[in-house]
Amino acid sequence: MKISVLKKFDSTLNFKFNADWAHDLETIANIDNLRAHTFVFVKNIKFFNKLETKLNTGDFNEAGVIFEEKFFNTLKPEIISVLESKLAWIATSANVALSLTHISKPFYDKKLGGVNSQVDGRQMGTADIHPSALVAQNVFIGEYVKIAANVEIMPGSVILPYSEIGEGTIIYPNVSIYPFSKIGKNCRFHSSVVIGSDGFGYTFNQGQHQKIWHMGGVEIHDDVEIGANSAVDAGTFSPTIIGSGTRIDNSVQIAHNCKVGRGCILCGHSGLAGSAVIEDYVVLGGKAGVGPDAHLGMGTQVAGAAMVNESAVWPAGSKLGGHPARDLKEWMRGFAYIRKMSLKDTKAKE
Repeated sequence: MKISVLKKFDSTLNFKFNADWAHDLETIANIDNLRAHTFVFVKNIKFFNKLETKLNTGDFNEAGVIFEEKFFNTLKPEIISVLESKLAWIATSANVALSLTHISKPFYDKKLGGVNSQVDGRQMGTADIHPSALVAQNVFIGEYVKIAANVEIMPGSVILPYSEIGEGTIIYPNVSIYPFSKIGKNCRFHSSVVIGSDGFGYTFNQGQHQKIWHMGGVEIHDDVEIGANSAVDAGTFSPTIIGSGTRIDNSVQIAHNCKVGRGCILCGHSGLAGSAVIEDYVVLGGKAGVGPDAHLGMGTQVAGAAMVNESAVWPAGSKLGGHPARDLKEWMRGFAYIRKMSLKDTKAKE
C-alpha cells in the first residue's frame, strides 16, 4: 500500500514531509517495533518521547510517522528538521485516535482477510503436523498450521490458520487459538483458554465505539501453563508476549500489547490492562489488577485485590497492596489506622 492511499481511509491526513515516498507500506507498527516500510501514530508527548528514544537506536529512513496535528504544531522547527533527517515521511491527522480505527482496517484485511478458517488445513494439504502428534477427533486445524513433535490436542479445540505449536505442548478440550499465534515447547493450556482474540480497543466518535483492528497476534514462550477460561488478547500491531515458565491461573485476563516476563505467577481473576509490562518473576495475587501502561519491576509482588494505577512504574522487588496500590507496609499501616479510628468513634458513640 502506498502512503498516498492512506488518505482514502482518512481524508484529514496532511503530509508534511516526502508525500511522494514511493515504497509500499508493510504494516502499522508499535514504536518499539518500528522498522523499514512501517509507520507509527504519535498522539502526545508521552509517545513522542518514546519515538525519540527509538530513533536514536538505529536507521529509520524507510519508516514514517503520523502525528496528532495539534501536537505536531507545538514542535520546534529544529526538532522537525531532526525528524525529517531520520524518517522517510511525516504526516499529521486531525484526530490520531480516529485515524487509527480507519487506517488499521485495511492492514487487518491485508493480513487476515484472505485467511481460510472454514476448511481444515489437513484437507487442503497445507497443515504441517509431526507424525508423533496426537490430534483428537473433532479438532479443527487451519491452513498452514505447524504442529511439532509430541503435541497433544484434545477434542473440541480449534487451531486457526498460520499458528505454530511447539514440541510437547498439551492443548486440553475446547481451547481456541486464533490465527498467527506462536506457542512454545512444553506448554499446557487448560479447557476454554482463548489465545489471540481481539484486544479491547475502541475510539468513541459521534455516539459510536469504533473498532481498532488488532493484527499483532500472541507469542507464548516455552513451559507456560494457562488455567481454564483464561484469555490472552492479540497485540494491536505487534504480539502480546508471555515469557517462558510463567504460570497463569483460571479466569485471568491479559490484554493487548502486554509483556509478561519469565517465571511470573498470575493468580485467579487477576488482570492486565493494555500495554502493561510485568518483568520476570512478578506475582499477582487473586483479583489483582494492573492498569494500562503500568510497569512492574522484576520480582514485584502485588497483594490480592490490589489495583496498580495506569502508567505507574514500580522498581524491582516492590511489594504492593491496596487501591490505588502502594507499598504494602504503608497500606497496612494506613488500613490499621483507619480501623483504629473507626473503633474509637464507635466506642465514643456508645
